[in-house]
Amino acid sequence: MEEQTRYLVEITSKAEQYYWNLLAHLYETHSVESANKKSDDIIKLAMSLEDNPERGRLEEELARYDKEFRALIYHVTKRNTIKIIYFIDEVKKTVYVTDFFPTRQDPKKKTKRS
Repeated sequence: MEEQTRYLVEITSKAEQYYWNLLAHLYETHSVESANKKSDDIIKLAMSLEDNPERGRLEEELARYDKEFRALIYHVTKRNTIKIIYFIDEVKKTVYVTDFFPTRQDPKKKTKRS
């Protein structure tokens, strides 16, 4: 049985800023318990990329860049989702999370942020 390669997951400094902004919004709009759970779930989902990082969907809006950006979706509510945007460096076996993007934002902002 072949052992699966594990990747290092690194959250970029910009993505970290976006995550803190997201948390501020969650704590303003949800109960403390709910915001705590959602913030934990979002980080766990991002860190789960250490196994099988290619499972995320390719981000077509970011296809013009030299990196192959992918995204995982986290459902905050039925109508509000967060895209965890990342790319994979196969040489370094590292996944770089570049954004925690609220999908309710203007999609054009995604190209500026990532």
